[in-house]
Amino acid sequence: MMFVGFRKRILVDTSSEEARRVTNILDEHKIKYELRTKRPRGSVGTALDARAYGRGNISMYKGAGQPLFVYMIFVRRKDFVRAKKLLYS
Repeated sequence: MMFVGFRKRILVDTSSEEARRVTNILDEHKIKYELRTKRPRGSVGTALDARAYGRGNISMYKGAGQPLFVYMIFVRRKDFVRAKKLLYS
């Protein structure tokens, strides 16, 4: 795990495919990274949703999209420019 002061965010996205593409490229070029995921709804909100759906006997995912996750990828500050060129040029 890297300290906050020594890393820079290179990606924030809700697409798991994009997060995988980025991590594959970083792995190929031996650039260390940290991947964090976050659910915007949070665990309490998710639990309340599940309880409400259970009471109403409604399938949680019927007609709904997949649960949303936000993927954040951080690299060391010294690797940021190189990683950005590899990913976005």
